[in-house]
Amino acid sequence: MNKAFCNRCQKLVPARSIEQDGKVFLEKDCPDCGATRTYISCDAERYRGKRAVDIDYGYTGCSTQCRSCSHQRRPRFTFVNVTNRCNANCPICFDNVPGLGFEFEPPLQYFRALFRQLAQYEPKPTVCLFGGEPTVREDLFEIIKLARKHELKPWVFTNGLRLANEDFCRKIVESRARVMFSYDGGDPGTYEVLRGNAKAGELKERAIENLRRMKNGRGGKATMVSVFSKGLNDGRMRELLDYLHERRDLFGTIYLMPLCHTWNPEEWEFNPERITTEDVEALVDGAFPEHKVEFLPLGFVDQFQTVMRYLGRDPLPYGAHPNCESVYGLISDGEKWLPLSHFLRGSPLDLAHALLKMEKRISEREKRWETSLAGKLLAALRLKNFALRLLGVPPIVFLLLRHVRVSRALKGRGLGKLGHAAALLWNVASGRRSRQVLERHTNAQGTLKLIVLPLEDKHVLETDRLERCPTYQAYLEPRTQQLNLMPLCVWKLHNKQILRDIADHYQEGAVSAEDAGAGCPPSCGACGGAC
Repeated sequence: MNKAFCNRCQKLVPARSIEQDGKVFLEKDCPDCGATRTYISCDAERYRGKRAVDIDYGYTGCSTQCRSCSHQRRPRFTFVNVTNRCNANCPICFDNVPGLGFEFEPPLQYFRALFRQLAQYEPKPTVCLFGGEPTVREDLFEIIKLARKHELKPWVFTNGLRLANEDFCRKIVESRARVMFSYDGGDPGTYEVLRGNAKAGELKERAIENLRRMKNGRGGKATMVSVFSKGLNDGRMRELLDYLHERRDLFGTIYLMPLCHTWNPEEWEFNPERITTEDVEALVDGAFPEHKVEFLPLGFVDQFQTVMRYLGRDPLPYGAHPNCESVYGLISDGEKWLPLSHFLRGSPLDLAHALLKMEKRISEREKRWETSLAGKLLAALRLKNFALRLLGVPPIVFLLLRHVRVSRALKGRGLGKLGHAAALLWNVASGRRSRQVLERHTNAQGTLKLIVLPLEDKHVLETDRLERCPTYQAYLEPRTQQLNLMPLCVWKLHNKQILRDIADHYQEGAVSAEDAGAGCPPSCGACGGAC
């Protein structure tokens, strides 16, 4: 049964989504307070349509007691708090850093034990260093090195203010950590309201130019995170996307975040109308009036695991509820962004369903070859993976060509397009996946992945959504030094006590996990330090 928090008594009670006047509300049935509801979507048709493409999922029930949760999880993207200090202390801070009332900044031994346990998972998860503001830690680069030592992929989620300093920005680039950069557009008024600092935007833009100059196309691209508030910066979507087009050499993904109402209204008198996931999707659609922009649920895209692997792309680390994140793509023709639909025959959903059928076909072939004589023989000759790709890649490419407007996508004219198509097919089949291949044979001179995040404040949380959350907060229980994982959206309900317990543990001069032999990997029991 889906549950949510009663708007009055805050108890976890049965909940359901209801439609009214084309909008969607989360209605909670509290035995003590009666029915209460919270607005969660501006577009009932879009909200319902996302659920129509969902897979069957066996919910087991969630109590939001995440600190003692026994649900088995395999983390693929984890956030790790490194400090609760910040050089901005924004009024909209999701983690309410200014209001915690204590300092959280555990020593390196904490991260050494944490990363050692996260590294036991296969595939190893991405680790995003978070806060507070991680760049205020003087030993941040030691933490990044620790993550790399354990073969984890480090990201740094930063407000970018310290990257306005060239020397510090150079260190970030040299660390090879991927940067997740908070930027809410070019209007100083937005920063004055949301961040309490009208000049923050200038520093962020200086930091972005530092990153561009120092990275100079090297390493992975950065990710932007932008918050949108109704009546403040919701009319500036196209301006932001144009800004990203000019900097597509640096940014490959943008997370569009509806403003979460997590602040205490008695402490900050800001009360904009709630903005929802579908509102933000509509802002992107409105930025391209000549096209129809249709976002897909990100969890739905996660089902193309084998197809993505055959195309030489990393499978997407998702699997979320259909009303969680949503995704869309923009493609540059060298002068401007064009929505994905410009290059497709039909909608992105039509292509997605066709890819699902292909996914089933080639994944079933892989399973058959695990036990078949031919599969075992090819495996013995070390030709199995090559043969699977040889049989699988051409049908995928031809499927894409059937759904893609080839005249718009491929370079050249007449027979020249066939030449580019053949060259592209050969490069993909050979496992080449560089940006240069696409730019050489197609009109795609850059891409941008747009991901709209869900609302995350307490009164819109649903246990169905939490149970399928693919993104976790990772921390060590201070007494046992055991790894614990918590859905990111529910972190704010527990973070103050957890961070205080960890801070107190180290302030008391507790023996480190390494010295005590604690910190068993997730697959281990009480080993007494043997592992």
